[in-house]
Amino acid sequence: MFYFLETARNNSPVLNDYNNQVIFNRIDSLKLRATYGFIVSGEGNAGYSPSIKGWGYDSALTNGQSVFAGVRVAKEFISRNNLNTRLAGFNASIAQILAQKNINIQTLDKQITDQYITAYASQQQYNVGKEIIHLLEQEDIALKKLTQASVFKQTDYLTFKVTLQQNELALEQQRADWQNNYALLNYLSGIADDTFEPIEAPFFKEDLIPAAFEESMYQKAFQADSLKLANDAKIIQYDYKPKITAFSDGGYQSSFAHTPYKNFGMSIGIGVTIPLYDGHQKKMLLQQNQLTLQTRQKYLEQTQRQYQQQIIQIKNQIEQYDKMINTANQQMTYAKTLVEANAKQLPTGDVRIIDLILSINNLLSLKGNIIQYNKILSGLKNQLHHLIIQ
Repeated sequence: MFYFLETARNNSPVLNDYNNQVIFNRIDSLKLRATYGFIVSGEGNAGYSPSIKGWGYDSALTNGQSVFAGVRVAKEFISRNNLNTRLAGFNASIAQILAQKNINIQTLDKQITDQYITAYASQQQYNVGKEIIHLLEQEDIALKKLTQASVFKQTDYLTFKVTLQQNELALEQQRADWQNNYALLNYLSGIADDTFEPIEAPFFKEDLIPAAFEESMYQKAFQADSLKLANDAKIIQYDYKPKITAFSDGGYQSSFAHTPYKNFGMSIGIGVTIPLYDGHQKKMLLQQNQLTLQTRQKYLEQTQRQYQQQIIQIKNQIEQYDKMINTANQQMTYAKTLVEANAKQLPTGDVRIIDLILSINNLLSLKGNIIQYNKILSGLKNQLHHLIIQ
């Protein structure tokens, strides 16, 4: 089972997407640091504004022609707390992604395990079918001789023969079901293979104790969302603080009007942006942020109730199916004994063939029921181990 779980995780494009999103956010974090560092750019432009017979741009404004070539350096100043808050936003986004990734892993593991349980149950049903066929074939040899010796009627033997053929047909269907379920398990795990190998019984710890809700992936996802929303609120506050930008450039700039060979130089400057009024957008953004947090809180409370209720319900069902399996196993002892007793009495003709057929069918039915009960029980344990709230 662990092979299929591990392979499914490795082949999952969704999990790969989550991993890439984490890397994407880390790159964005580096880009943000670069944004608030020194930005250096090379610039160059040339312009000419002709004046013909007095017609044209005012030369006092255009200088007629101009050339600039140089390097510009600019930096937006930001407080350490402001920068750290913005960087924390990427960490919060990564925490959200990882929380969703864990939920997706849990969902994927449950899906693969469910299909593994189904494939194993089909395999068990096929094995029981082979066992019954082997038993019927053994009795067929004895019955054929007894019928030839007139111990049994020809019609009785034909009834048995029809039962054998029906079980042989059922075995082919069971084989097809097993192979189809095994193929679907490969498909869900992303395995391209057309061979069919026997699989072992699904394994679950005997003391299946789900994590307390406070330690569950749902609580962790809510905590990640809450931290992101709280950080977003801080960023909104910082977005409305004054911004200071300093810049400097150096190079060659000239209108060629006077001593153009001396027009090498530099300049420095500073810019300040102070938010004054934006129609109360800041207040509305903070209100939206708070409403989103309240909505998440309500969803969390509902998820917690469902989480606890599912644990109670699944544990009760597990207890019921444990009892049913124990009862069926006790009945199995009597069913096997009856088949053996009927088989021993065949040579003397002290048992009817129809009674033998009924006892074998009862044994087959009991074994099928036990397989079905175990399948449901394993499914319940899988639910408890991978508790998914839809």
